[in-house]
Amino acid sequence: MNVELVRYSASEWYAYSEAAHKLVFKEVREPWLNRIDFALLARVSDRILGYVTCREVDAETVYWQYGGAMDECRGLSAVRGFHAFLRDMHRTYRRVITLVKNDNVGYLHLLMKSGFRVIGVRCFKGEILCEMHIEFEEK
Repeated sequence: MNVELVRYSASEWYAYSEAAHKLVFKEVREPWLNRIDFALLARVSDRILGYVTCREVDAETVYWQYGGAMDECRGLSAVRGFHAFLRDMHRTYRRVITLVKNDNVGYLHLLMKSGFRVIGVRCFKGEILCEMHIEFEEK
């Protein structure tokens, strides 16, 4: 399977994700949820296998907001592919940060295997979130 990693602009992602959200949840998303700068997608032809939505925190830092993967795209290689894509895309990104619910053990384990480290814990709306961080190596 030849997986291609692509970048969608915020407007491209909103058009795609709005249709998916409506199909899955039978409702239109709240407009305030549209707060990303771009999305990264793993796809084969026109079929999306995985994604991560991104917000630039500063010129060197990207925050992974939401993400998901189909069974064919799960695993370490997809996460590492997104890392490499971000690092190479602008050559300025040095790190990725994200928040993960503490009970999402599979995803926490996957991120830690790919180089992320837990650097803090936050409580939000009664949930415990692990603050995750990865610093890219210099090229």
